[in-house]
Amino acid sequence: MKRNEIVLLMILALVQFTNIVDFMIVMPLGPVLKKLWSIDSTQFSRIVSVFSIGAFISSMAGLAYVDRFDRKKVLLIVYAGFTIGTFLCGLSTNYNQLLGARFLTGLFGGIGGSTVLSMVGDYVAPQRRGQAMGILMTGFALASVLGVPGGLWLAGQFQWHTPFMVLGFICMVVFILAVFIVPTFTDHLKDGVIKQKMWTILKQVFNEKNKRWALLLSSLLIMSHFSIIPFLTDFFTYNLGVNYKTDVPLIYITGGLCTVVCSPLVGKLSDKYGRVPIYTILTFLAMVPLLSIPNMHTNNLWILMPVTSTLFIFSGTRLVVGNAQVTSTVLSKERGSFLIVNSSIQQLSTGIIAAIGGAIVTNDSAKKVIDYPILGIIGAVLAILALIVFRKIKTKE
Repeated sequence: MKRNEIVLLMILALVQFTNIVDFMIVMPLGPVLKKLWSIDSTQFSRIVSVFSIGAFISSMAGLAYVDRFDRKKVLLIVYAGFTIGTFLCGLSTNYNQLLGARFLTGLFGGIGGSTVLSMVGDYVAPQRRGQAMGILMTGFALASVLGVPGGLWLAGQFQWHTPFMVLGFICMVVFILAVFIVPTFTDHLKDGVIKQKMWTILKQVFNEKNKRWALLLSSLLIMSHFSIIPFLTDFFTYNLGVNYKTDVPLIYITGGLCTVVCSPLVGKLSDKYGRVPIYTILTFLAMVPLLSIPNMHTNNLWILMPVTSTLFIFSGTRLVVGNAQVTSTVLSKERGSFLIVNSSIQQLSTGIIAAIGGAIVTNDSAKKVIDYPILGIIGAVLAILALIVFRKIKTKE
């Protein structure tokens, strides 16, 4: 890839890193927050899902405007709001305050994610887009390697507020880098700004069969991947007896390191051999951890680390190929609005699967997670459905 493409992708990966850490750090904090505020799994699932609901609402509200402006300006505005929301999460003192802060952060985080994907689609040629998505997805991997374990360590050593405050300061640094390094994105404005209402844009998106398949793929893929993740730390801590402060972070670090290595590799393989065969292989490999992890009965780290790593590797890297496929279903002039719809669908799907998980799993008197294997079955079924949809999508580039 070209040097300027790599530099831009690394900055955008940092934006994704902070966005994903902000979303994911709440999940492993479950045991702490449940004990602190005496809340159950259903209430905790609301903390997880409200971020996604906020992202969905803001994405829909901004749908008619995202392609009217320089994408860099859009990114800087929403990222500033996201940073403020992150600080407010750290300043929350009760359940309702955190719920509100999570919603506010999601409002800005949703548009930010779709804007990043639009930039990649505009800046990187189609034949290198799989590799570009692989680099971009290192933000997800870094969130697992550094963000989530680091957040757990900070929460264990200090208070649960600390990870959010530290992340807020990191966001400030990334914002400054974006101001000076990210170029302007105005090529999509060369033919003039086409002003359309939200419902008009939605009608155009959903009237095209291929775009409907792409959006359905995004929904199924994200729900499959996040089916078991929200309650993963609870399961390790209470069901398997894994040490929350030392061993759980180590499990996330191992899985994240594997993803850092594998995400760019999977992107290159999809460019070389085609997305369909690579995605097909990843789907069947991902079903192994989805079905096996919720049924494990050991706290042996030498077993838990490699098994959990397969979830990050096989299930996580499906997002690399899936995002490359979805991004290639539209041309530049309509990519921004389409990807906002796509991002909002993903965010809503994340909220839905978290809510479904909260409705299915319960906790016994010892706080053990009950009916967790059902979520693994749901994730495997959704993975198969996503594969069927993936094979129906046709790219435009």
